[in-house]
Amino acid sequence: MSYQNLDKEIAHLELVFGRISVNDPIPLSYWDSRLRMLARAQLVPTQRARLARLEATLAALRESDEAVCETPGPRWKDVRS
Repeated sequence: MSYQNLDKEIAHLELVFGRISVNDPIPLSYWDSRLRMLARAQLVPTQRARLARLEATLAALRESDEAVCETPGPRWKDVRS
């Protein structure tokens, strides 16, 4: 992939990652595979930095998803009207 194509792909992912959530119809694993594909390409330092930010964003989304799944619901005794 050329430098320009890599840049376009990274820009597209930056746009998408600003809009996705853990409730998105496309699973986070899909976006993870897209990032892994890009990580195999020959990137210049600025592209590597942008990819690292995207990986951090995806990790934060994954952590928030796990936190939501692990958070217990309120117990009846603790709920006050």
